[in-house]
Amino acid sequence: MKKYIIYFISVILLISLTACPENFPDDDGTIELINNSDEVIIWYHISHTFLSDTSKLSEFYPWGDEIENYKIAKGTSFLYDIYSGSIKDLLNQGFLQYYFLNYDTVLNVPWERIRDENIILKKVYFEIWEDLEECNFTITYP
Repeated sequence: MKKYIIYFISVILLISLTACPENFPDDDGTIELINNSDEVIIWYHISHTFLSDTSKLSEFYPWGDEIENYKIAKGTSFLYDIYSGSIKDLLNQGFLQYYFLNYDTVLNVPWERIRDENIILKKVYFEIWEDLEECNFTITYP
C-alpha cells in the first residue's frame, strides 16, 4: 500500500510540474498604443531585420489579411502584449519603429503610394530598452 501512495504522489508531482506554464521574467510587459485623435488609425512595427533604411516604410504591405487586428478606434487604446526578451533582442541588434497611419488612407490608397510619399501620421523610433522605459511602454498618437 505504501508503494502505491508513493507512486501516486510521484505521478501527481510530475503532472503538476509539467503542467505549469513557463515563468516569464518580471520585466515582461505590454506596450500600450493610445489613439487620442478623432480619427481611426492603424499601427504596425518593424525592426532592423525588415528594414535597413529608417526613413522609409516597409516595402511590403505589412498587415496581410489581418488589418482589422491593428486598427485603433478614435479615443481608445490597444494593448500589445509582447515578450520583453523579444524586444530586447531586437533592440540589441538594431532598432524598433512604430508607425501610425490613417485607417481610411490605408484602405483606399495603394501601399506603394503610401510608402513612396511617406503618408504616415506618426513614427516612433526606439534604439535602446531605456527608450521604451522612458515613455513607460506607452506610445500615444498624436
